[in-house]
Amino acid sequence: MIPSYGRREQELCEIRLAQNAGLDYIAQHHIKHSTWTEELCRDYDVSIIVLIRSLFDVVVSIRDHVHRESPVNPFFYLDKQHLNRDEAELEHMIAMLAIPWYINFYMGWRSSKAARIFMYEDFVVDQNKAISEMLAFAGIPANAAQIAAGLEAARSQGSRINVGKAGRGMNLKPETVRMIMDMLAAYPEIQDDRYVQMMKAQAARILAAGTEEVVAAPPPLSTSKPLARPSLAMRTRRYFRRKARLLGKRRNPLIAMGLLAFAGLYYAFLYNLIPNSLSGGRTDDLIVPAILVFAAARLLTSTKIKPVPVPFKKVDAATSASAH
Repeated sequence: MIPSYGRREQELCEIRLAQNAGLDYIAQHHIKHSTWTEELCRDYDVSIIVLIRSLFDVVVSIRDHVHRESPVNPFFYLDKQHLNRDEAELEHMIAMLAIPWYINFYMGWRSSKAARIFMYEDFVVDQNKAISEMLAFAGIPANAAQIAAGLEAARSQGSRINVGKAGRGMNLKPETVRMIMDMLAAYPEIQDDRYVQMMKAQAARILAAGTEEVVAAPPPLSTSKPLARPSLAMRTRRYFRRKARLLGKRRNPLIAMGLLAFAGLYYAFLYNLIPNSLSGGRTDDLIVPAILVFAAARLLTSTKIKPVPVPFKKVDAATSASAH
């Protein structure tokens, strides 16, 4: 749902959203929060699911990605000459230049009431439960058997997933870990967040044990806000929004047909609006029908929107703005 990749900052493209309106799809992108993005998602009935993970693991994931695929990315500038650095130096560079983007990502979506944030660490522990909660947030009914079948199908089709394991950042150098924690410390209001608490526990283990590869278990899920199915009012609003968009797509051909009919009637019965005996009397006989036919053709053409193919079409519109 974005116009381009590479070094370009990823932003939703309204043209693509309009092209796929009415389809069920999942679009995974790295998109920071903004009021404009939130409004687009609301207007096109897109459920916002945000996936975050340990920033220490993010560093390692980016390191592997730039070596395996390409140094080109939207988070910070990197090219092939920078890949010659030793592993620890490259990790420190990634932490210094890319992690601020991820903290911005987290802070932005944390402030949004339209998004639901999920932790990658929870997904790894219980994929079925995490998917069930995501679908419930999007208002999509699915039972355990359907979710299990979907996960199995996704595994069999292959993906660009890196390793799919939590705790890969436990070997980072202490100075890299301290730098990341100093960045998080800039926001006192997030220090009690479950996500930041997990990061603090991991940092303490890394700094205390050096290369010990044991991941601190994240605090248990809070029960203060129980998960709930979207309200009837929300589901009703989404239903009528979809119907309104479909009606809008069908309205243009109807207007076009009406204009064509009016052009025909005008030419047949009213073409002497300016008497032919006067100077320019024949001009209106040609110009007015031509204008109406042109307008009708434009309306008809504007409705011929070919949807952009989307891999998964069995889930309600949901965009996943995820960290590595």
